[in-house]
Amino acid sequence: MWSTLEIGKYAGRSLPQILFSDPDYFFWAVEKKMFRGRLATEAAELAWKARHIKIPKPDPENWCVEYFFTPENKFSWCRVIEVGRVPHVGSRITMRSNNIDMSVVRESCRYDKSGYKRFVKTMKRHLFGNSATRMTAERCEEFFDDRDKFGSGI
Repeated sequence: MWSTLEIGKYAGRSLPQILFSDPDYFFWAVEKKMFRGRLATEAAELAWKARHIKIPKPDPENWCVEYFFTPENKFSWCRVIEVGRVPHVGSRITMRSNNIDMSVVRESCRYDKSGYKRFVKTMKRHLFGNSATRMTAERCEEFFDDRDKFGSGI
């Protein structure tokens, strides 16, 4: 059972819900140590999990995520590709990761709400099969409760 925020614009929502609706806010609040008590413990766990989401493919170690950014470091798009694929060459800045990292947008550009909207849509397509998947409280919490969805170290 996840705790819910008691005040602010996300009052009544759990941290897993916030991660899928506004990851930029979640990572900002973690950086600023805004969460206290049980919420702080949950936020630390979720921040780790959100950075270590396994690629939902058979043999995930054979796949990686390639992230694309504009020259201004704003998130453009990402894709799941085979590890041995030749890196993209072009005007976009790219980065690769062995897992899906929900913090990558904030780490490249401190405030990129439109980039996060694109990222979450892409992530929902890879994780749930459809970019329009409705992220209910139950779905968000079930996702972050499933230890098999994350890298080792939990």
